[in-house]
Amino acid sequence: MLHGKLWTVFGWTVQTGTNPNPRSLRNFLMQANGAEMLRLACSMLVEAGIKLCAPVHDAVLIEAPLECLDESIKQTQQTLADASARVLDGFRLRSGVEVFRYPERYIDARGIRMWETVQGILAELSAGETCAPVNTPLFMSGTLPVHPRTPAPSYYLSDKKRLK
Repeated sequence: MLHGKLWTVFGWTVQTGTNPNPRSLRNFLMQANGAEMLRLACSMLVEAGIKLCAPVHDAVLIEAPLECLDESIKQTQQTLADASARVLDGFRLRSGVEVFRYPERYIDARGIRMWETVQGILAELSAGETCAPVNTPLFMSGTLPVHPRTPAPSYYLSDKKRLK
């Protein structure tokens, strides 16, 4: 409150304003420094050659050949601990592991509806594709001909209910 702002280890700031919510200010440092750890860990994983598919809230989703998976998991956990140590002045956080081996895949129950919506849109778009008639001009990309596509329909999805 004396400075009118809070900041993370790497300088991400929030202005406190004149009438701040104390709960939000208390939560900011934990959430924002957690985000600092995740951003740093993602960069470190990519630099280490780990195939990072996505950050998932406070975790990472990696991909590796089955024969290298255990080593990649070990290296990922070490990298996450190293990132936490940099943000938390030497304190190292542990991480848990959930493994999905082919043909299994990661599914978050909160995202099933969105996944189904996206898959439905892709199916609609695929069903509408046809080969261009012989007399249709082709656009050139490098040396490969590319048929012009009609613009994809736009979708606006809104759901006020929170998925549990």
